[in-house]
Amino acid sequence: MSRFDGRSADLISSRRNPLVQQVRALQQPRGRREQGLLLLEGTHLLQECRRLGLPLERLIATTRWQEQHPTLLGPEPLQPVSPEVLQAMASTDSPDGVIALLPHPAPGLQAPTWPQAESPLLLALDRVQDPGNLGTILRTALAAGVDRVWLGGGADPWQPKVLRASAGAALELSMQRLDDLSPVLAMARERGVACYAALRDGGQPYWWPDWHQPSLLLLGNEGSGLDPALVQQGLTALTIPHQAAVESLNVAVAAGVLLLERVRQGHDRRESAATALGA
Repeated sequence: MSRFDGRSADLISSRRNPLVQQVRALQQPRGRREQGLLLLEGTHLLQECRRLGLPLERLIATTRWQEQHPTLLGPEPLQPVSPEVLQAMASTDSPDGVIALLPHPAPGLQAPTWPQAESPLLLALDRVQDPGNLGTILRTALAAGVDRVWLGGGADPWQPKVLRASAGAALELSMQRLDDLSPVLAMARERGVACYAALRDGGQPYWWPDWHQPSLLLLGNEGSGLDPALVQQGLTALTIPHQAAVESLNVAVAAGVLLLERVRQGHDRRESAATALGA
């Protein structure tokens, strides 16, 4: 199916309009690939697009939303729709009045490339399946200053659920989808990067490493954990100590604890330096 052709911007009030099915198709990977577009739902994701300067293919909005958010209107074609039509297009139960269509930044699998950061913090995800978990991890990765995320299988980071759960972080992070994470680990070892695997137990406490050295963290699937073949590739196992009443932590929770350790260590260093200067 081709991209939208810029037809009349008269208000659409019929759910049978072809545009409805075109937009609904973007909820699925095939539709995103064929149209080369992402479906962004809601005012917050649109605000993130404006902040990042991302060019949109089209904006679809109710008249009421347009009246309430005139500063978010941009140069892209604007398609007015009735609330009922917007509801039919959206994947959420209560859309807030706007949908943005964004050119797809990376529609297929890629070959891994290395970021330019001097002392990078890197994240590799092995088959993380739940869209909510993936979106939360991506949001945490952005908060922690992660320089590159590699996704080995798992949920599509460009699906609407992940985009919403990431609060737009997926649009800002440097991400690559791969069919195998082994080349990433090989690249990291060649560059002397410390490579860590998050395991339920048996690893060293997560605060022992110096997270300010170039570091790569590998997180695994919610049910089966990390692929054993990846764990055997020279990774240092890290564990988050917790009460035995809980068998394991949610992968998104673990990501927050582990990735933000670099931020915590940086805060401690600044505190120590300030104390030394004041002594």
